[in-house]
Amino acid sequence: MNGDGLIAAGYNITKPDATFYLFMKSPIEDDVAFVRALQKRRILTVPGRGFGGPGYIRIAFCVDDETITRAMDGFAETLKEYK
Repeated sequence: MNGDGLIAAGYNITKPDATFYLFMKSPIEDDVAFVRALQKRRILTVPGRGFGGPGYIRIAFCVDDETITRAMDGFAETLKEYK
């Protein structure tokens, strides 16, 4: 996962140099609330505030590429709710 699908959906992400996660700016200030909105679509992420990044969410991509690809529509739909 390189984040291109999330960028195409309209998200602002921070790509790490070499790791299995990325930080993505939450479209709302409350990163916990946005994580909960994604959970309604069965997308698991973690609030960035737990990693010193309030206002961001952390996405681990240590799952099958197919799982990530299937989640892209849910990411796009959730973002539309907040724009």
